[in-house]
Amino acid sequence: MKKWLFRILWIPALVLAVLFLVANRQFVAISLDPFSADAPALTTIALPLWFWLMTMLFVGVGAGALGMWLSARPKRQKARAEHRELKLMRKDLAAAKAQLEAAQPVSEPAREPQEPPLLESTNA
Repeated sequence: MKKWLFRILWIPALVLAVLFLVANRQFVAISLDPFSADAPALTTIALPLWFWLMTMLFVGVGAGALGMWLSARPKRQKARAEHRELKLMRKDLAAAKAQLEAAQPVSEPAREPQEPPLLESTNA
């Protein structure tokens, strides 16, 4: 079911994206000067529009991934600390079990349970 849903939704979207990128092959210089449209002070070299679109897509994905990674940092630190604590507790537990086994005397074989003695009736 997931494969069909993937194919139905994403394959047409990818085909449309490729068609859009191929259709926009003209060269564009990106201006970073909002005040002068005729002679911008900050401008890039002229590259195909698809290059700028893909660059911005990759920059956006990278920024999102970096944000997610940075936001999960406290959780990763907590998980590492808990992992270290768990390893220490397991080591302490193993040492305590070994000490307990060494301290216990060898037990006698288990005896079969005996039935309790029957009480005699005192009614006379």
